[in-house]
Amino acid sequence: VNNAGVSFNDIHENSVEFAETVIKTNFHGPKLLTESLLPLFRLSPSISRILNISSRLGSINKVRNHNIKETLQKERLSEEEIEGVVKMFLGDVKEGRWEREGWPQIWTDYSVSKLALNAYSRVLAKRFEGGRLSVNCFCPGYTQTSMTRGQGTHTPDAAAEVAVSLALLPPRDLPTGHFFLGFGPYTQSRL
Repeated sequence: VNNAGVSFNDIHENSVEFAETVIKTNFHGPKLLTESLLPLFRLSPSISRILNISSRLGSINKVRNHNIKETLQKERLSEEEIEGVVKMFLGDVKEGRWEREGWPQIWTDYSVSKLALNAYSRVLAKRFEGGRLSVNCFCPGYTQTSMTRGQGTHTPDAAAEVAVSLALLPPRDLPTGHFFLGFGPYTQSRL
């Protein structure tokens, strides 16, 4: 379970001052950990599971730029293309043009980091489709954490219980390439 998540925005604030740190933590952190563990997963006789804690804020419909949407929705999306989108975002932030370039409007850097994580999860699920690796994402929703200044509809413990139950689904019920939302019955969709 990859539960990397930082944001330096207040609830009703949208700053990209720490965009690079947010991207490194929320996207590159889980990606590097996953890539490091893949050799161990391959050795396992049972189904290995990756559950990336993500967010609805990382949904493709939050992106207003048609070209970025088109890239990320490609059937044969590559990790290099995801990295290219992330690099483009960081360049737009550096040049002060992120708003007019059509990036998400709410918690922009956090949203882009989770958008990249969702896309990476989809690519990974396709790469190992039919194999012994299940890759999914889970959005726990508005959780009472320091990131939300204690606001939210449920505690971190409640969100963790749901994440654990998803990670421990029996093999016959274990999908791959899905995005789970909420506390059940789960709303799920393809990544």
